[in-house]
Amino acid sequence: MMTSVSAILILAAAAAPARGIEPRDRAEAYYYYSLGQQARLAGSADEALAEYRKAQKADPRSGEIRAEIARTLREAGKSEEALAEAREAVRLDPESVDAHLVTAQLHQLRGEGDGAEEALRSAAREYEEVVRLQPGDGRTLLNLAALYGQLQQHAEAARTWEKYLVLDPGNFDALIQLGARYLSMGEADKAASTLQKALQLQPSNARAYQSLGDIYARAQQSDQAIASYRKALELEPDSIRIRLMLGEVLFRARRPQEALAEAEAVLAADAKNRFGFDLKGRSLRELKQFDQADAAADQALAEDRSDLKAAFLKVTIAEARRDFAGAVKILEAVLARNRAGEDAAEGGGNDRVFLLHLGFAYQQLARHADAAAAFARAQAVGGEPDPALMAYEVEAWVQAKDLVKALTQVRAARARFPHDPDLAAQEATILRQQGDMPGALAIVEKLRQKDPRDVEVLVQVADFYQKARKYAEAEAALREARAIQPKDLRILFQLGAVLERAKSHDEAEAIFREALAVQPDSAPILNYLGYMNADRGVRLEEALAFLEKAVALDPENGAYLDSLGWALYRLDRLERAEAQLRKAVSKIGSNGVVLDHLGDVLKRRGAVREALDYWRRALQGEDEGDELDRTLVQRKIREAQAGLDAAQNKQQP
Repeated sequence: MMTSVSAILILAAAAAPARGIEPRDRAEAYYYYSLGQQARLAGSADEALAEYRKAQKADPRSGEIRAEIARTLREAGKSEEALAEAREAVRLDPESVDAHLVTAQLHQLRGEGDGAEEALRSAAREYEEVVRLQPGDGRTLLNLAALYGQLQQHAEAARTWEKYLVLDPGNFDALIQLGARYLSMGEADKAASTLQKALQLQPSNARAYQSLGDIYARAQQSDQAIASYRKALELEPDSIRIRLMLGEVLFRARRPQEALAEAEAVLAADAKNRFGFDLKGRSLRELKQFDQADAAADQALAEDRSDLKAAFLKVTIAEARRDFAGAVKILEAVLARNRAGEDAAEGGGNDRVFLLHLGFAYQQLARHADAAAAFARAQAVGGEPDPALMAYEVEAWVQAKDLVKALTQVRAARARFPHDPDLAAQEATILRQQGDMPGALAIVEKLRQKDPRDVEVLVQVADFYQKARKYAEAEAALREARAIQPKDLRILFQLGAVLERAKSHDEAEAIFREALAVQPDSAPILNYLGYMNADRGVRLEEALAFLEKAVALDPENGAYLDSLGWALYRLDRLERAEAQLRKAVSKIGSNGVVLDHLGDVLKRRGAVREALDYWRRALQGEDEGDELDRTLVQRKIREAQAGLDAAQNKQQP
């Protein structure tokens, strides 16, 4: 629709404040202003600018004229000149809606690249001024709410969406956006309530159900999230994103079989979907189908050899099957990769994770000095200094029996993190191992007195006393911690272990049963309680059931296999006991207790010479917790050898 010159003159004049300009000058200004508008509408930017400049000369304090000049310059691609004019318009007339609006739009155009965030913040400030001047301007509220979202200012975005919904209470998209902002603020109930309102407006809208699923997933309300995603899939069955989100929630809810079904459906729709391969591999890993899990990871890598997520999946599969040598091989290859084109910060973050896993794998292989080096490299690749990483390096040096190096490193770490309880407890433990018990106790007591109600401190104090075999002191610290956090599984487990070491078996059993009531599927608790009772020959059938469940949960765990074999031995089921213990030896064959157990089974089965071999190996094996009764093993060797010698002498003429 064409606008007449006279209409423009009337509109412009009506909007113009006097500001001390003579009527003759004002009329002249708006005459040229109208000519500029006409030229701009006709597409002649240069002519429009020339007329606007004449209008500006007649009325130099007009914000509206400057704003039009800025718009025209922007349309001509002269954004820097346009912004300068817009800023001057705001300075001349702070109450001009047009001036603030064009300035905001120009700042938004600069919201990319270097300085983008500050440009967006400037745009938001200008839109805020427009809202102040025109509170009912819905379009500006929409722009401002979107800007706040880009700036991660979720509370401000939520307030702006709320204002918009006062103007348009039935706006479906606004309700969805408001729900998302509430979710980002951690207000899951308000987010869910808002999205329910959106669903009342459009009950068959998949997007609303998907957003509702996102809210419940973020709030870790798995059942509600699953129901919402399933409803979204009913409405939009071909959505790969919804199916992947449903699969992720199912996986986190420990429903790997159902998660696997969703992964398979994704891959049926998109045979090369890397997220589908990842979900499939993780689900198969949790189902202990390790070969198939590995194959899924290999399929992802076949599509993209540089897929670090797929490589990491292979690492976790190797770890789950206790193939730590395999994990090391993968990790070393990943860390030696070509980093061309890789973002340095992101690559450093990935390397820190890979090096952390490499250190743990080396630990499992008893390559403790290599583990320490890996943890040191993890600290050096960038990111925030991490006291936990420093503690891992210190522990590796302790395991490597290099206490001098361990003490040097822990003191350097404590200089950076003087209040970290883990590092303090480590230094105390190292001093104790070096024979400086007074120095060790001084650190522990200072730590305890500084934070007497800090559970982390109490746990570390207990750990120190437990390693020092001061079980009464360890028990006291753990009972204090338990009084503060009565259902904390770590505290319950450690208290049960301390009571067992102190030979208070009935009390230990009660604590472990309490822990199982909190988490019935805890493999470590099932193993500890099952082994403890099997070892002392009480409630053997129940102990066997506990240990079979622990092995089912973690079938590659050598310690659990040993416990199961020992329970079967106690029940005189020797053939099964031997099979389980041979598996345990294949996993952790350097452990003296496991070797001793297999020797006992073989002796009872009549394989005395082989039993002797395993007992002798047991005396040379690892015994970190001093669990091996070396005197008893030596006696068994003497008696067995004496029996063999007697039998041989009897056979001789």
